[in-house]
Amino acid sequence: MRAAITRYSSNHAAYGAALVRFSWWLAVAVLCLAPARVSAQEAANYVAASPVTVRLWATREGLIGKTTASGHVVTPGDHFAALPSRKALNRSVIVSYHGKSVTTTVLDIGPWNKDEAWWEAGSARGQFADLPRFVPEVWAAYAQGYNDGRDANGRYVTFPAMIDLGDGVYSDLGMQAADWVDATLTWVDGPSPPPLAPADLKIVKKVDPNAPKPPPLQHDERYFSETGYRIDDDAIWSYFNARGRVAVFGFPVSRPFVLLGCRVQIFQRQVAQVCAGHDVSLMNLLDPDVFPYEHVNGSVLPPADPAVKAETPAVGSPGYGAAIVDFVRSNAPDTFDSLAVKFGEMFFGGDGLNPLIALEVWGAPISRPRRDPGNSNFVYQRFQRGVMHFDATTGRTQALLLADYLKAILRAKDLPADLATAARTSKYFAQYCPDKDHSVCRPVELPATDLTFAFEPG
Repeated sequence: MRAAITRYSSNHAAYGAALVRFSWWLAVAVLCLAPARVSAQEAANYVAASPVTVRLWATREGLIGKTTASGHVVTPGDHFAALPSRKALNRSVIVSYHGKSVTTTVLDIGPWNKDEAWWEAGSARGQFADLPRFVPEVWAAYAQGYNDGRDANGRYVTFPAMIDLGDGVYSDLGMQAADWVDATLTWVDGPSPPPLAPADLKIVKKVDPNAPKPPPLQHDERYFSETGYRIDDDAIWSYFNARGRVAVFGFPVSRPFVLLGCRVQIFQRQVAQVCAGHDVSLMNLLDPDVFPYEHVNGSVLPPADPAVKAETPAVGSPGYGAAIVDFVRSNAPDTFDSLAVKFGEMFFGGDGLNPLIALEVWGAPISRPRRDPGNSNFVYQRFQRGVMHFDATTGRTQALLLADYLKAILRAKDLPADLATAARTSKYFAQYCPDKDHSVCRPVELPATDLTFAFEPG
């Protein structure tokens, strides 16, 4: 009996040792076969073996000073993108445009929808799971009337923006305006879908059929059929009549609106403004924060000359009235390089009367006359509120339509390529958004501004 018990004990110990060894190997096998847990950071860094490329209509985000969905504060010249789902945050996207490519990070959600990962299939997409994969809802709404032509929040899709780009990406790609780009989603594997549209398909902004209509304009003596605008403000109308009308201002090219706290109206050559506690005056269009540009529509304008500015009589100094008129006569010549530029004659209206009113319209000269480096037949001179242009081929002297360019900058439309490039970082650039509050795209950059119906003729 003792021998049997001994054999049993010995066998039981051997079995126990074997069981321990088996359990250890089983644990190792389980660990080896179990799927590894992937951290959020590792997921964000995942790069697909064959990433998908899709064609998207890209727009400029701007919004300097705004905090994005990722907590990033937008700075001038910033590099990032926005796509319409949190699933894309902190992922890398490669944006290609006309032979240039920029790799950037998705740091915001938008432009229209906020929960639509259209690169996912079925329910993984989020909203609008009935749409085909890789078809953004805003494109279906814009092109096919899907969802009654509206986004997830019921807004009418006037413009099918599918990806927003930070200013730096926009600039690096050489984009002048919204356009089609090819976006490679580095985290999405699989074959690329057919392009949504040809790269040269032009997108025309639609009008929301339910949007408020601009009030009608009275067609009377204040209305100018040449441009379709009327001078509504009584004070601006009186000022316009007393300061030379169309010959000085050009035609009105906007309705009255509020810009930086002042009521203004844009004309082709001037911007009239009425600020609180002040009479009507003209905006200093050529101030550095408004229109500092030298390259405009192929022409090269003279920059402000510090030496000229240093010689300008100081406002309020003894004898200022006579001194500033003499200064203008000395620095706005009628002859330059043997050419009859007639800058002085144009400044004083040809008869030398009311020199202080002429000064009010033009401001003081802030450069010497200069030939255009690219066209010796053109001579320019810069003043505080305008630029005079002499064309030797015609013998004509006239004012450049700079205020009309300011309107073009606000709308980001009808801009020559050189000016569009130079103005892209301006706080005024592409600010007219009729579908936003007060029709201002980036109100942080233009506080106390209301552009509602500003550029809607009637």
